[in-house]
Amino acid sequence: MTDPETLLILQRRLTVAILVMLFFFLLFQVGGYFADVLRIFGISLLTSYMVINAVDFLDRHLKNRALAILLVYVVLLGVVIVGAIFVIPAMVYQVSQLIATTVNTLPELLHRMTEALVPLEARFRASQIDIKAMDIVTNVVTRLPQPDPGAIVARVTDVAMSTMTWVLYSISIFVVTFYILLDGHRMKEAIIRLFPGKHHQALSAMALDMDRSLQAFFKGQIVLGLLFGLVMLGVYVALGVQYALLLSVFLAVLEVLPVVGPPIGFAPAAVAVAVHGSILPGARLAQILILTLIFVLLQQVKDNIVAPRYIGNVIGLHPVMIFLAIMIGARVDGMLGIILSLPAACVLNVVANHLPLTAGNAEPSGDP
Repeated sequence: MTDPETLLILQRRLTVAILVMLFFFLLFQVGGYFADVLRIFGISLLTSYMVINAVDFLDRHLKNRALAILLVYVVLLGVVIVGAIFVIPAMVYQVSQLIATTVNTLPELLHRMTEALVPLEARFRASQIDIKAMDIVTNVVTRLPQPDPGAIVARVTDVAMSTMTWVLYSISIFVVTFYILLDGHRMKEAIIRLFPGKHHQALSAMALDMDRSLQAFFKGQIVLGLLFGLVMLGVYVALGVQYALLLSVFLAVLEVLPVVGPPIGFAPAAVAVAVHGSILPGARLAQILILTLIFVLLQQVKDNIVAPRYIGNVIGLHPVMIFLAIMIGARVDGMLGIILSLPAACVLNVVANHLPLTAGNAEPSGDP
């Protein structure tokens, strides 16, 4: 028979769980009205953690944090200008070339598909089933979406300009990022002071672990992801893979997502080799296998040798929980929600680990 004290504890836990669910429900409802503000803050926070190590390094030498932030901004502006002049036009050209090549090679692909279905058609005919290979191919083709580069660009522009102009977004992100980098620690202390004094030690320990976890995530997933994309760009160029720049940028972006991102980011490269081939020896299938083997080996080196020494255990979540966080982020705010869902999962993981702590025994953990 269960004692009353145990029932009281269960009742309290159930009440807390219901209140937490209600809080998140109301948060999502209210968040819809402040979507633009939350996006600006999320992008600013993301940008801050991407450059905070460089700002801290310059601050130690210049003894002026505002000047260090401005120098980092100058470097970022230079990178954006170089990208706008060289990288973006090259990517636009490769996208146009990819669409044009796909349209031109479509008849050949249909012919190969028809030839591959001929034995299946013969078996159907032997079983007195009247199905023609050409009918199958025609049905598949008619159901395929027709790419329209102009419509895609217009859609992207509409999404970007739906609520604010690019200029307003950029200025807002610029200002918010500057103040997060400049006075982030003061903001943290001001928030902690809103709570009773007996909780300050526990909240400070929690905030310290959150900061470590977020820095490790951004330094690991984003920096290593971009570097891995750069390495794969060299691999694609060396092996003669078509659309190397476009494929490497796509892979670098998807590398931000652990577990599910790398295979999705690599898949278009395998398709490009299947369609256009490469300088690798053997048939197309052998070329795909060799390229896949190279990718897997480099990915294992990054995940098992470079990443543990560089950042350690970044997220500390089970792959299933990571997948759920990605799906929830995609449902909330598309691609930006996917990127921000993992830092949010890091924060929630830290909060969950600190829940048993009290103000008297809270200590920051050694690892994020």
